[in-house]
Amino acid sequence: MITFPLALFIISVAAFTFLFTKWFIRYADSLQITDVPNSRSSHTKPTPTGGGVIFVLVCIISLIIYAYQIGYSNSPLLIFSAILLIMAIIGWFDDKHNLSRKLRYGAQSAAAIAVIVFISNMNTFHLPYLGLMDLGLIGFVFAFVWITGAPNIYNFMDGVDGIASMQAIGASAGWMYLASIWQMPELLVINLLIFISVTVFLWFNWAPASVFMGDVGSLFLGFLFAIMPFYAAYLPGSLEIGLLIWIAAIMLWPFLFDGAYTIFRRAMKGEDILQPHRSHLYQRLYELGWPHYKISLLYGVFTIISVSCAILYVTVPEGGRLTILLFLLIGSYVYAGYVKKLEYNL
Repeated sequence: MITFPLALFIISVAAFTFLFTKWFIRYADSLQITDVPNSRSSHTKPTPTGGGVIFVLVCIISLIIYAYQIGYSNSPLLIFSAILLIMAIIGWFDDKHNLSRKLRYGAQSAAAIAVIVFISNMNTFHLPYLGLMDLGLIGFVFAFVWITGAPNIYNFMDGVDGIASMQAIGASAGWMYLASIWQMPELLVINLLIFISVTVFLWFNWAPASVFMGDVGSLFLGFLFAIMPFYAAYLPGSLEIGLLIWIAAIMLWPFLFDGAYTIFRRAMKGEDILQPHRSHLYQRLYELGWPHYKISLLYGVFTIISVSCAILYVTVPEGGRLTILLFLLIGSYVYAGYVKKLEYNL
């Protein structure tokens, strides 16, 4: 049931995001904070970038106010917010100054360690039929790779208008639903903030985009969804981190598959996987003449399917979980094969 305070909260977040995004577009344009097209771009004219700073600030400020209202003066919620803010700051400076790869990854590594030490570690991992497995120190490595890897893939996938916003809206909606049935108000508030602010931002980010979210937005969102299972595992009454990590991965499946598939494909061809490229599946669709909106809608449908699968993954028995994973994997390879067939017939 939507109460008056909740309705006022939703309207306020939406209004602030809308008004300040409009202001930021004019501000970025006047100071030439723009993304100028190059050989790897999927847009054709200079466009204001870094607009994600608006939903970042709206979310962080709202979380701090929420933490104060519920009496948390020193809690993982504040640590959670601080880590996200630091990642957003790194992204903002990267948008403006193209930070070195070492500095970026160093900051991401420090953030990953902070999550593992101060919020929750990854001491278990779940495998269908085998159940929860005790990882010990290996869990630290798995958690580190996940927390540093998923945000970078999210960042790489922010290449056409609206695609990263659509993924965030879908994933936050999925976490909101799970938070409601698990009765975890903190988790619900975090994802409600993302859902509202990014949905409003999508109005300006949809093709043809008036503003890009930039690294400040995509790194923030990538880290948010990467560390969401760790924060959820900290909350009372939650599932084990070993199962929650699957839920997080399935919700981000469209991005994770495209990123992982592309890295593997390039590695098999002997290419340097750290060098910039235009080999993602969504980029190949763009090269085939697909417009931005069509690609984003396609990935939006993938996101709806993936989020639905993540919710089912929580409730179905072990055999059903394995079926869900196989469905996603087989369906994704069918999609990759379809893109390859389109290129072959061109």
